[in-house]
Amino acid sequence: MKEYRVYEFYVSKEEFEVLEEKLFSLGTLGIEIVSEEEIVRFRAYFDGDIKLTKELSKYLVSESLLKEKNWNEEWKKYFKPVMVSKKIWVIPSWMKKDFKVPKGAIPIYIYPGQTFGTGTHETTKLTMRFIEKILRPNYSFLDVGCGSGILSILAKKLGAKKVVGCDVQKEVAEEVKLNSSLNEVSDIKVIHGSIDDIKDKFDIVVSNIEKHLLEPLIPEIVKRAKKTVVLSGILKKQKDSFKEVLKRNGLKILEESGEGEWIAFLCRK
Repeated sequence: MKEYRVYEFYVSKEEFEVLEEKLFSLGTLGIEIVSEEEIVRFRAYFDGDIKLTKELSKYLVSESLLKEKNWNEEWKKYFKPVMVSKKIWVIPSWMKKDFKVPKGAIPIYIYPGQTFGTGTHETTKLTMRFIEKILRPNYSFLDVGCGSGILSILAKKLGAKKVVGCDVQKEVAEEVKLNSSLNEVSDIKVIHGSIDDIKDKFDIVVSNIEKHLLEPLIPEIVKRAKKTVVLSGILKKQKDSFKEVLKRNGLKILEESGEGEWIAFLCRK
């Protein structure tokens, strides 16, 4: 069974973001915050051993190995129906026959595969609420980093005519196909690649990915948007620096919305 290397760090709040970016540059699979007060305790996961820099090593408190699990089966224990808004519900695929959808609601059925987007995370819910608010029938819609396809499926159910999703993860096409079938929607075009592989312009462009991945894509996102952009995946403590990035790229913030530690932005060119 495969094993992952786990590094645990203690660092001040002021230094956490710098260390986080350095760990992502080393190829971390993800970061888990254990506690966040004046001192942030967090874990970084890697696919094998890495050589930590001196700067990182001084904050290291422990190393350990984590055996691989069947994460889909683990996730099923905790994934329950989620009310995103008065109108939108996200429902595990295995509860499709058993869960009674409230009258007038839009159900989104999702199977938790290897990509991001089950509707339980705050960033996904924030993005979905903005999409519900602004999308009109026959709009064109682009999802950058589409993952499970949850946002694209919502766009289709709200009446979008042309829906395209792109993602660098190779598993995406099959997962979007599966989730589209569960929701009885079709004609979602999935491109294995980044936004550079998209040539058209869209009425709405959305992206719900982490800040360090999102920021380099914003100039291209702006080029692909006719007017409206929705961006999520930003921690509230990153808000001010991210707003400066939006301003430099010619985006006007129409609205911000937050939940938990996260914030999303509705923007206009």
